[in-house]
Amino acid sequence: MYQQLAPFVTAAAIGLLIGIERERSNNPDGKRSILGARTLPLLALSGALMAFLDHDALMIIVSVFVGVLILASEFSWHREIGRFRVGGTSAVAAMLTYALGYLAQSDGRVAVVLTVLLFGFLSIKSRLHTFAQTGITRNEMSAALTFLISAFVILPLLPNHFVDPWQLIHPTRIWMLFVFVTGVEFCSYIALRKLGKSWGVLFSGLLGGAVSATVTTLTLARRIVEQPHSLLLISSGIVLAEVSSLLIQIIVLAVVAPDVFSEMYLYLAGPAVIGVASAVGISLFSRPDNSGAPVDISLANPISIRSALRFTLLISLALVVIALAARWLGPAGVYATSALGGVASLRAVTFSVSELSSAGTVSTTVAALAILIAMTTNMMMKLVIIFRAGRLKLFLVCALFFVLMLIGGFLIFFFNLFIGRVNVE
Repeated sequence: MYQQLAPFVTAAAIGLLIGIERERSNNPDGKRSILGARTLPLLALSGALMAFLDHDALMIIVSVFVGVLILASEFSWHREIGRFRVGGTSAVAAMLTYALGYLAQSDGRVAVVLTVLLFGFLSIKSRLHTFAQTGITRNEMSAALTFLISAFVILPLLPNHFVDPWQLIHPTRIWMLFVFVTGVEFCSYIALRKLGKSWGVLFSGLLGGAVSATVTTLTLARRIVEQPHSLLLISSGIVLAEVSSLLIQIIVLAVVAPDVFSEMYLYLAGPAVIGVASAVGISLFSRPDNSGAPVDISLANPISIRSALRFTLLISLALVVIALAARWLGPAGVYATSALGGVASLRAVTFSVSELSSAGTVSTTVAALAILIAMTTNMMMKLVIIFRAGRLKLFLVCALFFVLMLIGGFLIFFFNLFIGRVNVE
């Protein structure tokens, strides 16, 4: 008995939830739609009943009747515009409610999940309209289109194998990395543009670091000249920018080399955890009235044809150079090229050594140490930027916490080396 009634109860709950949301939403003329907390549960129950009876002819008749009823209830004459108008949102919501009631008979869990999604979209309808009209620019829409083409058109067409005799260039992996990283960067860019100025230094540092840690570091370092009393707060923002950069490297590692991810992610996650703890700790000692001060970090849109080509060429070049260094000079060559590459792009080094480690060209020990060396030179480059653009005190504070982050990474490396977790050869 319970098993037979459960789908009807689920359908009634689905209709009631959507109906209450629609009941609270007014039409443009101020009148409430009849598709509310009473009608929608009945529609959902009707759908569940049709699925239970499993009679094709009856289902077609009832479905047509429901469709006509929904359209008629939302069909009205508007004097202001001089024509008839159909309320689209409530009509579609009602039709989906009827379909979800039907689905509740066969798979109640899926019906509930879809109901939650529908309820979420209906609840944020006004915010979605506002965002579509004012929250995103035409250039950002073009960037979103470029991203979608990159992910769902170009990526499936690329060769899913190595295209060079040295087994180095794998187009699908390189482009997949571009899709993942730029997707994170673009979301961070939109969030930073919308919220960064109002949420202050810490939030701007965290999101800005995901787009460009170097530009974010430079912007925050210049700010210390105008706000010398915000030393600790700005330092925490710079540290969080570095944390975001390390999180991007973890994404790179997971995408490129999932088979060695479990052996290498701690060398990036450890410094990131120390960086978060440091940023939180030093921000507690900063002046709370300055934490929400507006910050304007000017970052370029991360998705464009030029950035895609630059990303692909940089990754491919780094992979070839580090691979050749590994074959000609051994581990010393990997460390030397990683140190130089870290100044230009930590991401390129992480991709290259992870790919080589996954292919067995270098050991996980060499790859992990190469990433730590590249991280060191990358932080040194940013300290030079801080010293030239900011103040000596800011340089010293950031240097202290950068050193702590590096110490954490190297301690994890040598601890794993000591207990034999990583291969020395």
